[in-house]
Amino acid sequence: MNGRRRIGSRDRNARLALLEGWWDRAVVHGARVGVIGAGALGNEILKNLALLDFRSVLVVDRDVVERTNLSRSVLFRPRHEGMPKVAAAADSLADLNPDLAVTAVHADAMHELGLGHLRELDVIIAGLDSRSVRWWLNRAARALGVPWVEGATQGPHGHAVAFLPDVGPCYECSFTAQDWRAMDQVASCRQLAVDAAARGRVATSPTVASMVAAAQVHLAMDVLHRRRHVVGGRSLLFNLQAPDLMISGRRENPECEAHYRYGTVVGSPLRAATATVGALLDRAAPEVGEPATVELRWDTVWDLRCAACGAVTPMRRPRGLVRHSEASCPACGAERMPKLVHRLTRAEHGPMTLAAAGIPAYDVVEVRGPSGTIWVELAGDRPSADRATEPATVG
Repeated sequence: MNGRRRIGSRDRNARLALLEGWWDRAVVHGARVGVIGAGALGNEILKNLALLDFRSVLVVDRDVVERTNLSRSVLFRPRHEGMPKVAAAADSLADLNPDLAVTAVHADAMHELGLGHLRELDVIIAGLDSRSVRWWLNRAARALGVPWVEGATQGPHGHAVAFLPDVGPCYECSFTAQDWRAMDQVASCRQLAVDAAARGRVATSPTVASMVAAAQVHLAMDVLHRRRHVVGGRSLLFNLQAPDLMISGRRENPECEAHYRYGTVVGSPLRAATATVGALLDRAAPEVGEPATVELRWDTVWDLRCAACGAVTPMRRPRGLVRHSEASCPACGAERMPKLVHRLTRAEHGPMTLAAAGIPAYDVVEVRGPSGTIWVELAGDRPSADRATEPATVG
């Protein structure tokens, strides 16, 4: 024997185990990783996580596989056309690593994903092409105390950066007036969402997506292994056209509104589909007092009202999920105005179920009263272990 450690040839991680200090079997197998976005970037992130032998991954995306995705997404096949991207990704990941349990959620992450899904994660990796969803994810992760790794591509350019919940700058810290104007452009003059056809698409190179995703997963590994050299807000910038690679830092804004942390989250067996607003207020009343209110995460379009013909159409959906094209009155063609609601009361909404009021399953719901505020997790909606690989539809 020459003193070198021998590793059984039947161990699929034999070579990974040689990366002592970077790949720790216990850390990787025990980690709970979330991937928000299953496009070209998300595909590469998921592929890397499967090959690194992660065992628990949540993937969230609202879109379905289109033919144009096949040239840029390593997990999608022709047979997947028309399927939810999360279901198609889970299908291919089962071949890459049968030991990987995938919780696939086909939903709009920003408006339809319960925050309980995020709260149980150790790290979140974003494969997004939307500034507004990154803004939301930054605030949600910071409030829940979960680190996240952002990545973006544009033509031959890309970057990757980790944001830590308790130290350093966040994604929003560096927002300029131009960034805020770009955020405002996703809403119409009635503050309803711009239709998808009007937003356009972002071209993604599979080569740049591969590099950015590799950097993101590497940063996530550093975060999970608690390596001291991780600096929140420090970006790794790619330019394959030059080519060039450099590091850029961000400054922390101590007055940033995103630096907000939830208090203690209390669990409850309540489920969004069956529990009423009144039942949730009953649960919170001993801690917050009466009268209490349920604070919605988003302004909810309660109904659309036509001034021309008087028609009222119930909606009960977050404002970001109501498209401007829906504002036209089907009866007379006039443009309707939305009635917006941002809190629920016992007197007005008590008998209504939480789901009917637009609150997603497995959410963390804020309840306020004269004695304080608590956050209640709808733990009755938590996916069971035996359904972990089944795609879930939210909304």
